[in-house]
Amino acid sequence: MMRFIRWLSPVLAVLLFLTACQHQPKEIGLTAVSSAYQKQHAQHQNDPHFAEQNVEAAADLIKEVAKLRFFRAGEQLAQHLTPECRARMIEANQKQSGTDYGMSRLGTLETCEVLSLSDNDALVQIDCAYGDTPTSYILALRLASADETWLVDQMLMSDNPPKPRGRIESADQLVQAYQEAILAHDYTRLAYLYQIPWDPEGLLFWSTVEIADSEIITQKIQTDQACYQLKITVEDPGMSQLSKGTSNVWLWCRRIRQGEEIQSPGWTIEGLMSQQPPQSWWQE
Repeated sequence: MMRFIRWLSPVLAVLLFLTACQHQPKEIGLTAVSSAYQKQHAQHQNDPHFAEQNVEAAADLIKEVAKLRFFRAGEQLAQHLTPECRARMIEANQKQSGTDYGMSRLGTLETCEVLSLSDNDALVQIDCAYGDTPTSYILALRLASADETWLVDQMLMSDNPPKPRGRIESADQLVQAYQEAILAHDYTRLAYLYQIPWDPEGLLFWSTVEIADSEIITQKIQTDQACYQLKITVEDPGMSQLSKGTSNVWLWCRRIRQGEEIQSPGWTIEGLMSQQPPQSWWQE
């Protein structure tokens, strides 16, 4: 009997370990490319309907759009946009300047370099100057094929490097900032909330993700930790590990501990997870 128990013990240990592994929360990485997108990208390698297979024609459009976007030449820029992208641009300009096509920018455009082109997604660096002050921007574009030409369907621009962000003083402020950022494709803000180094490729990554809605279902907040169950509706997961449609995810958050990065937001995101945290996490 004792021999049987000694044989059974390691088997039970293995079974318990495997059971525990099955229930471990999985992180939905901020810029982790999904296997589904990687497979899709591989299938597009020889498809002429994707800009990556038409580099010269796409590069000409990309540089022209980058130039027009820098100078804020809205009326000319609109000619290179899909109707949906044009509507978003006009809406943003109306909020900012009260005009459809915005105010022109005074500056000197020095160089415009295409950093990467994958499928229909492009990343561009714009180097410029305002008087004697050099400045740089990163522009992420998503292209669409239309009537044997190319149009821009998504356009995101960021300072390079980004400007400092305001301090996050509470868990509720953190989750609100997170929800606003994912709805606005604001990778720059997300990187700050996660306290990770800003990477231009992240801007390209989030230009491919389309989230229509985010709602807080439940929340648990302690002194130094918080978790929010979110119901999010994803129209297009793009490169991300998110699932299309409506699903529940959990945002794990914590307060920055004393002695950590001084320029921290006060509260930070540990991760977007597939499940709520275990009890042991709350005791850390």
